[in-house]
Amino acid sequence: MMKNKLLIFPVLLVCSFFGCSGGNNEIIGTSGTQAFHLEIVDSIRIDYLGDLEITDIHQETAEILGFNFRTKDLVIFDQTGKIIEQFSRGGDRPNPINSMVSLGFYKGDKLLVANNNGMLAVFEKNGVHIEDIPLPFQIQYFNWTQRKKIYSLSDSLLLGQIAELKNFNGYEEYYLNFIDLKTGELTPALSIPDSSKYSSGDYYFSLYPYITKMGDYLYMLLSNEPALHVYKLEGMNVGYVETIEFGGDEFVEVISSKDHEDFDFEMNFDQMQPGAVEGFFDVGDFLVAYFRKGIDATVYKEEFSDDPLLTMQMNPHYLAVFDEEHKLLNNGVEVPLQVGFIQGVMPDGRLLAKKNKYLLKEEEDFEMYYLMELIEE
Repeated sequence: MMKNKLLIFPVLLVCSFFGCSGGNNEIIGTSGTQAFHLEIVDSIRIDYLGDLEITDIHQETAEILGFNFRTKDLVIFDQTGKIIEQFSRGGDRPNPINSMVSLGFYKGDKLLVANNNGMLAVFEKNGVHIEDIPLPFQIQYFNWTQRKKIYSLSDSLLLGQIAELKNFNGYEEYYLNFIDLKTGELTPALSIPDSSKYSSGDYYFSLYPYITKMGDYLYMLLSNEPALHVYKLEGMNVGYVETIEFGGDEFVEVISSKDHEDFDFEMNFDQMQPGAVEGFFDVGDFLVAYFRKGIDATVYKEEFSDDPLLTMQMNPHYLAVFDEEHKLLNNGVEVPLQVGFIQGVMPDGRLLAKKNKYLLKEEEDFEMYYLMELIEE
């Protein structure tokens, strides 16, 4: 059983630094026949009025780290909903915590923040600033998902998705990098495999990769591509293993262009809704990819843009379920509509998801989260 996400692992050198692929670019596609369903088994009510995005879950204490991107409130609470810490360091305050590229637990109970000041900073859990980590460039603000994206490998090495802006329209700034805390240098550790459509050079709109480490494997998911790219950590090398496709015929592909200047935004987003891969989790005995299939142009209606609930009904979230050997078992486990968005996984493998507020008839003065289990039928 695989549990913790990107945990400490040895410094990867040689091939890792140059994003070597290796492997045979094997692509596997099968829908699987094993039956599963998602079951809401518990809920967490937190007496906080505001829209919290969960950026990290402590894999030892199960404390939940949330951030309000509008008010800049940082809230840490436990599984009972008890608020452990709550503060704001937004605005003009010294050493602010706002507009994060990454926010997560760091070296026990500390917090590591990469924000729009272009810095890495360490804080106590109560918000007291400890230190800044110098880098030779200003981190750019790509807030394409609210989650932890920087992980500690050792006292002098981090692994993370941060970058200096080199090309607004290119994909290189989103890749995984080693961050040397002694020199501030970034060294690429992973590249997009040849098996991916994103390696073609065509433009598929913004790239939102999800990179996760579980055991001896690294997993990469890319935004409009229902494919799990698997890499194996072998000593000091990162070797490409395989790609498993899971979208099926109903997944709506972006209509690409040769470059960003020719990309037809209206055709892609006003006349249809492309599919989107939005996360990857270890839920105990299984691995799951979290995605939407999209709405193609034949059924898309203009009113979808003004009716979020209708859009969710027409374009629900699904889980693709894999076993620990990466065999695809099922690619169509529907997520209940009352679940707004899966935001993390608890240490016991239960998925944490925010309640779908679009189903509410009245405004609530608290935040509600569901805990869900993946049940094998």
